[in-house]
Amino acid sequence: MFESLKRVKAWIPIDGTYELGEGPRVAPEIQEKGYPLSRCITCGNCLEVCPQVNEHNPFMGAAIFSQVRLFNMHPTGKMHAKERIAAAMGNGGIEDCANAQNCVVACPKGIPLTESLAEINREAWKQSLFGWLAG
Repeated sequence: MFESLKRVKAWIPIDGTYELGEGPRVAPEIQEKGYPLSRCITCGNCLEVCPQVNEHNPFMGAAIFSQVRLFNMHPTGKMHAKERIAAAMGNGGIEDCANAQNCVVACPKGIPLTESLAEINREAWKQSLFGWLAG
């Protein structure tokens, strides 16, 4: 789980060399969407019940994609959204999800994991289809 979190850069890079100030304001609608995702306790239950997460498959699992979604919706995190989506599209990425939906049932925090999987899948398709326009 932690290697996958590193792979998708599930953090907002701040180098500490300058005063950050108060930070960007986040719209209430975004806060409302993001709060359930921020409740992840990295317990791994979603990975344990996923038939795609096993020694024969490098699938990263629902928690990872939910964190990608959380960081990509934050104003500061959006700066690296394309990089995170690219990592989510690689080997063991979002396309390996078989949509068993065991993850959402097993989550002790009630995180809408299937919504995150669907959102990251949409973003991956968009980046795959239209990403060349931005480059």
